[in-house]
Amino acid sequence: MTHHLAAAFIFSGLILAAPALAAEPKAPYQVAEALKLHADAGKSNTASSDSLTDITRVDLVVRLSCAEANCDTASFGLSMDGVANEAAALTFEVGGDGRLQSTLTKVTGSGQDRGQTFKVALKPDESFDLRIHWTRSDRVTFYLYGRDPATGFDRMESRDVQLSEGVKQLSMRVSGGDLTLLKQSYSFR
Repeated sequence: MTHHLAAAFIFSGLILAAPALAAEPKAPYQVAEALKLHADAGKSNTASSDSLTDITRVDLVVRLSCAEANCDTASFGLSMDGVANEAAALTFEVGGDGRLQSTLTKVTGSGQDRGQTFKVALKPDESFDLRIHWTRSDRVTFYLYGRDPATGFDRMESRDVQLSEGVKQLSMRVSGGDLTLLKQSYSFR
């Protein structure tokens, strides 16, 4: 049986679509082209994928770039949106040291939980690996791969959020910069 995923992202009312994906169950699918979401300084932009109901894992290589040299107004976000009006949201904001600090938060219709901060801090324009995995029990885990600013060594950290129902789509948000998915790989049920 073949599973299909339409790889389309919506950019401010404009729909950009890649060819429909077809893969055997459990075989990863690699997206051939990079995807870039842009917003000038002081502006915001969002994009969302089509349904991810047959997908269990997304592997991304991400680059976050600021529109301004000092990055003071830049922020970025990736979230796995759930069916029940909730999301596991990973946000990146520039800290006092100029590095991007990341926090994972569960967002619901009534507010958000206290965020779980990652120790890995990224430099703007630095590429990093991000794996997002979810299980049939609707637990969404974000694995962030980057350099530990204290030691300079590569490290991996993970944080997770329990959703009450299934994952619906991947959403992205950028304010004052560029969020680029250099590589995308999807694993099927």
